[in-house]
Amino acid sequence: MIFMNCYKIKMKRLIFTMIILVMAGVGAMNGQGQGQGFGQGAIQPDGEKLTAYKIAFFTKNLELTSAEAEKFWPLYNDYSARKNKLLADRLSTMRYASQNEANMSEGELASTADKLAKSFADEAEMVVSFNESLKAVLSPKKIIRLYQVENQYKQQLLRELNQRRQGTGQPGMRGRGGQTG
Repeated sequence: MIFMNCYKIKMKRLIFTMIILVMAGVGAMNGQGQGQGFGQGAIQPDGEKLTAYKIAFFTKNLELTSAEAEKFWPLYNDYSARKNKLLADRLSTMRYASQNEANMSEGELASTADKLAKSFADEAEMVVSFNESLKAVLSPKKIIRLYQVENQYKQQLLRELNQRRQGTGQPGMRGRGGQTG
């Protein structure tokens, strides 16, 4: 029983995080709000400018050379697409379980829990494999920096989302403390 409660809390946190990231992408694509980077209408609904912003953000912060970038981006794009599919499938499974938990048998719940655990294991294997592939392209220092830059990029998207919410949620208010800008 305690395991299920902890499991539910972790799943709710993961779902919340995924929703925030999706909303950050949608908010950024709407092109509303203030700020630099991808505010002020910079992002179009097709996401091309968001992708361009991400490429620029990573390339700058990783200090990729042209040769490194040429080899890095196909690897990263493939990894990112596979990881996004895995996360989407996991989120779908969690959503289904959350909505149908009361009607699911113990066997179905156990099977769903196993499926989710395998998803996490698959993600870990994917990261290890990606890390190995990167060794042929980037120095160990840049590989470590990549993991840091990924987190910085996500934080930037969340900051932008929060700024947009504050800017549109309170007329005349931008940012914290009523600062305009």
